[in-house]
Parts: sequence; structure tokens; C-alpha cells
Amino acid sequence: MGKSWGASRAPTVGLAIALIIAAALHGCFCATAPGLRLLTGGKKAAAGAGGTIGHSAVFTVNGNVYPLGYYSVSINIGNPPKAFELDIDTGSDLTWVQCDAPCTGCTKPRQSLYKPNNNLIPCGHNLCSSIHSTGKINCPEPSEQCDYEVEYADHGSSLGVLVADSFPLRLINGSFLSTRLGFGSCGYDQKNPITGTPPTAGVLGLGSGKASIVTQLKNMGLFQNVIGHCFSGQGGGYLFLGNYLVPSSGVSWTPMLQTVKHYSAGPAELLFGGKHTGLNGLQLIFDSGSSYTYFNSAVYKSTLDMVRLD
Repeated sequence: MGKSWGASRAPTVGLAIALIIAAALHGCFCATAPGLRLLTGGKKAAAGAGGTIGHSAVFTVNGNVYPLGYYSVSINIGNPPKAFELDIDTGSDLTWVQCDAPCTGCTKPRQSLYKPNNNLIPCGHNLCSSIHSTGKINCPEPSEQCDYEVEYADHGSSLGVLVADSFPLRLINGSFLSTRLGFGSCGYDQKNPITGTPPTAGVLGLGSGKASIVTQLKNMGLFQNVIGHCFSGQGGGYLFLGNYLVPSSGVSWTPMLQTVKHYSAGPAELLFGGKHTGLNGLQLIFDSGSSYTYFNSAVYKSTLDMVRLD
């Protein structure tokens, strides 16, 4: 996730490279289940591009790579709806917000926290098992609450319980859709490794896992399994869910692996000055929650050596 909760919000995994692709581009990143879409040109939307099922919603993106180091959107949750500013993160699945449970480590005033209302998701629910990497959870009674704990690469973390609540969404055609989605709240124990107060209240998980709100909306038959975020070079931009804004032309396609957890284009080769370096098979993921490109230690050392010799 964004630097508001640390330098990299990608969950702790053995990745070789984490890349935010749109940070320096005047374009879009778009991801679907069968493939990765890089929108390199053309902003004219094609109605029903990629299919005709489902709706589409657009959100204004705030933030920039520098000096803020994060991107966020305002999401309404609950009935009556309450707005929460959340980091947009394609590197993780779970959406969570700071919660009045009470809360440890929360950075927002109490009146700005999420307030649960007897809407806990039980640990016997399939959404609960999906957020645990092993699929096994401590659930002696299926009716008990579902606890979660998520830790990120920068050692930031959130601890809480799963709940279900309304997510009112304004659609492209101007109408509103409100559906109940599962998410991580109350996030009642947060750890933030950076100095200063994070400006956001949590994380909007846009990964491809079962707990992602993208997957939940798709499984309900409401949205195509498509997300996109478009950034300008001046900061800001927009995020869309659904397929309506995918251009009918000017799209470069790169297949994504179906065997990995994150959005990944598969093994990559590192070129230096357009020349082969012998560094092959690098695993690459697309992570909107990081404003940096990362290498593992071996690739990093090799890159430094090449720079020094150049």
C-alpha cells in the first residue's frame, strides 16, 4: 500500500521485483482475471468493451508519487454512508478501515472511525477462510467472529475482525448501487512504521484474491472483473471498477500468470542500456501501493555493479 502506511504496502512475500507501473506514465493500468491491460493511448470509452455484463464506477484519485508517495480514493461505507479515504492497493486483497472498537494506533479522531453495528462476519464464512493463507483458521464455533491480521513489507500491520456493510457506489450512468461487501473492520490495532500521521484511514484492497472487493462484486454478477487506475503526471487521476472505460483501441495486452497470488506478467529479463545482462526469470508484480521499484538483493547488487562500470 501507499507510503501513508509505509514505503511499501505489498504483503510480505518472496518477490523479486515490485513495480508500480503507472507512476511515471501518462496512462492507465488495467487488470482483469485473464490478462493485464496497459492502456497506452486513447481515452474514448467503448461501452461494453470486453463484455456487456455488469456496471462500472469511477472514483477520483488523490495523491502523487512525490512528495506524498501514495494514491488514495474516498469510499462510502455504511447506511447512512460515511466517507473514508483509503490507499488504493493492487498488491493486497483485504480492504480495511480504522475502527472504533476502541482502537489502538488509530490516527483518526474517534468521530471519523468506522463504527460496527452487529455486522460481524462469522469465522465459518468462506470469506474468513480466504484471508488466511493456509485456509485453516482457529474456529471452534462457526458463529464466532472472524479475526484477521495483515502485515506489509514495511512492517506496518492491521489487526481486526471482518464485517459486512453497505458500499454505496455511484455508477457511470449516474445511478447508485448499494451492496453488502465483506471487509476488514474493525481495524482496531494498527502499526505504522513511518513518522508522521498517515492521511488515510485504511486500505482499499484491489488484488485478485477472493477477499478483494473486485472479486466480491464480480461473484455477485454486478461488475466485470476489471479494475483500472489512470494517473496524470501532475498527480491525481481516477480509478475505475468494471469494463465500461476500457478503450476499444490503443490497448497493449500482456498476459498475466494465473498461478501466482498477485497481478504478475510472469518471468522478466533485466536489460541494461538495451543489452542483455543474464538476469532472467525475475518475478514481477504490479503494485499500486508502492511508489518504488524494488529488486531483490542479488539483482540490486548486479545493477549497482553495472552502473558503476558504465
